[in-house]
Amino acid sequence: MEKIKKIKLNNQVKWMILVGVILFILVILSIGRIIDYTKATSAMAKTDTLHNKIPEEVIEQSDLVDTSKLSPEELKKLNEKELKKVEEKKKQEEKNNTNKPTKPVQNKYYIKVNYGAQVVTIYTYDKNGKYTVPVKACVCSTGAATPTSGVYRMSWKATWGKLFGNVWGQYCTQIVGDILFHSVPYKQNRKDTLVSAYYDRLGTKDSMGCIRLTTIDALWIFNNCPSGTQVEFYSSSNPGPLGKPTARKVSGAPGKLKNWDPTDPDLNNPWRTYKPNKDENKKPNTNTNVNTNSSTNTNTNTNVNTNTNTTTNNETGNIGTNNENVNNMQTTEPMNTEKPTIPTEPGNPSENSNTTINSEVSKK
Repeated sequence: MEKIKKIKLNNQVKWMILVGVILFILVILSIGRIIDYTKATSAMAKTDTLHNKIPEEVIEQSDLVDTSKLSPEELKKLNEKELKKVEEKKKQEEKNNTNKPTKPVQNKYYIKVNYGAQVVTIYTYDKNGKYTVPVKACVCSTGAATPTSGVYRMSWKATWGKLFGNVWGQYCTQIVGDILFHSVPYKQNRKDTLVSAYYDRLGTKDSMGCIRLTTIDALWIFNNCPSGTQVEFYSSSNPGPLGKPTARKVSGAPGKLKNWDPTDPDLNNPWRTYKPNKDENKKPNTNTNVNTNSSTNTNTNTNVNTNTNTTTNNETGNIGTNNENVNNMQTTEPMNTEKPTIPTEPGNPSENSNTTINSEVSKK
């Protein structure tokens, strides 16, 4: 009997040891999972912190000051008031981050909106600090409420903005009051809901007041032109030193293509992998900027560059069309590269009704 008791006791001890080992292993695994979760949470918090550096994620244009009835003097005062708020917020953030004063620097870019030719030209400064060097030209659409003169300083930005007429704009940058730079309108705050009829009218007067741009151009301003960047309005039949780019017509494009801006660098954009058929190849859609420089010996050099590839924006790491050379022209057609996953949700009104949808009720 004693032997049997000893054997049972030994077996119980063995089982207890085994259970203890298993519990120990489970505790170690649990600790590992907790550590991994903590690291992941910390990484997400850092990502959110970077993401929240954008002053506004979504804005309501209806919450902004209506500029349609303001005089140039009133617009100037409004712009100063809006910019002051942004600068005060910026100073407070800098004060919280460091006690060292920041030295003000000259803005790298100066933007001219030519509402006569429907062209936006962006300049950088020369060795004398004057904004005389053209960097980039963008085709645009302005409207009746667009300022006709004056120089304003951009304030805050938003990745999406809800515009008048219950439509949405990507990469919104406020100029003054409810006048913004932004993409061509979308029916929802989704990239596959482009209003193609509006896109086809880029280069003509078509908005109520905002400056519509291709997505890639709106993104370029969003990324490269900080608060305080000056925006000048004027009218001329001369498009400027880099000429007037053209935008691709999309309303007749097959399938889901018409629901996307061809210049949008999103990997899901079906234009990235689109290959036109033979008939379309016979009539290629091109973008041409003409830059004519006259030398002192009166010989005229004309550079005409037609590009069909987007380039990489070295300043921001985003795909863009920024060329820091006057003779390098831009395009609004993206290159065909990776195979993305194409969204399955359609969204575009019939082409017969597109010409009347919100065309005169949205300041976008």
